[in-house]
Amino acid sequence: MGILGQVAVNSLISFVSLFILAKLLGKKQIAELTFSDYVIGISLGSISAEWAIDREADWRIYCIAIAIYFVLSLAIAFAERKTPFLKRLLKGSPIVLISDGELDYRNLVKSKLDVNALLGMCRTAGYFDIDDIAYAVFETSGELSILPKAGKQPATAEDVRKDKLPEVTLITPFVIDGRIYDTGLIQYNKSREWLEANLGENSKNLSEIALATYNPATDMLSVRLKTHSGFSKRLK
Repeated sequence: MGILGQVAVNSLISFVSLFILAKLLGKKQIAELTFSDYVIGISLGSISAEWAIDREADWRIYCIAIAIYFVLSLAIAFAERKTPFLKRLLKGSPIVLISDGELDYRNLVKSKLDVNALLGMCRTAGYFDIDDIAYAVFETSGELSILPKAGKQPATAEDVRKDKLPEVTLITPFVIDGRIYDTGLIQYNKSREWLEANLGENSKNLSEIALATYNPATDMLSVRLKTHSGFSKRLK
């Protein structure tokens, strides 16, 4: 068998082996990737890739290596179910980023996110104004769970029957993590002087501003300051 044929056969065998292994591990491996799953997945991928192009090594060596990682994955999953502490250590814990309508900046830094990333996740979840959110939890799966404030839930059949629904406006960030976004100012024909006037004393220390958003419907600026406690201080 030529080199191309051998690589093709090895690739097919390694693919089938990984497919069977993934089926045995279950859908959790794909749907909810944890830190241990990530490490094991990379290791298995590296073993399979080397198996596909190695013409000299005994195939049984690769099978043993894959079997070891398979047993290790099952052992970790079993230990996580039996030991809550180990589960928190390997999988992590949910982190509250917004609590009672206030941004927890300390937890935001702890989660390795910035304000811009949080706003993007909120928009993906359907919330374009952070003031509409009562609680936001950064799950161990990397997703953001949001509990909206009273009256800010998705429209119901009763809302649809109303003659007129409230007008929808796009809330635009003017300041994120102490940085002024000129695109937002230009969009609504606002100058930096206008922004500084509305920020008042806070304009002298922009680094202390976590987020400042503008609502064109009310022509108001909503400002959230970083505080030593971690929770933002909201000004209007």
